[in-house]
Amino acid sequence: MSIWVVLLSLIFLYASNRAIVIQITRLVHKIGGGKRAFIWLWSVIFLPGTIIHEMSHFLAAAATGAKTGKVEVLPEILEKNWESETSSKGAVLGYVQVQKLDPIRGFLVGMAPFFVGLSILIWLASLLGNSYSNQSWPLFIFEIYIFFTLANSFFPSWTDIKQVLPLVIILIFAGILAIFFGLQLHFTREIPQIQQLISSLGYALLISVIINFLAAGFLFIINQIF
Repeated sequence: MSIWVVLLSLIFLYASNRAIVIQITRLVHKIGGGKRAFIWLWSVIFLPGTIIHEMSHFLAAAATGAKTGKVEVLPEILEKNWESETSSKGAVLGYVQVQKLDPIRGFLVGMAPFFVGLSILIWLASLLGNSYSNQSWPLFIFEIYIFFTLANSFFPSWTDIKQVLPLVIILIFAGILAIFFGLQLHFTREIPQIQQLISSLGYALLISVIINFLAAGFLFIINQIF
């Protein structure tokens, strides 16, 4: 399985996540709820994924020696009139208070949920196969649920992206300078361990995409019934 499968799966996973957001929003509106109801419903459904996301930030910050403060995994409304706002900037699903970081630590802390999430997805994909083979259906359904919540929670938030950007910009600039001065890197052979990692990651992401599209389709049908 190539790296392109991984990249395309990430794109489809993000797109299916947006589709789920739209369908849940429509469902909440049809039963008379507003944005506040939506954010609480989303938080309850995806609480395991939110916990893993925020704890990844916290552990990465602690590992790099950064000072941390409050850790929150429940939604917090930031604006009194958030119900009337057209954007979702009035609420956060969870957060970890961290001191101002240098570019390297900012990248590590900001991207921690992404790397931790992908690692756990690879592990869960193997567990799913074992549970299915053994016909352990309650465990299989539980693992599907955890898989679903994590697959929709590991993407970096806008706050995470702002922490990551300084180092990314530095690396891009360094890469441009290296190319300008004639530096060339050649990889003459494939490393089996990396190929195995890419294959496992692609398999896990494909499962995530399938689960997400099934969930989005189910919600779409429910909305049509209503």
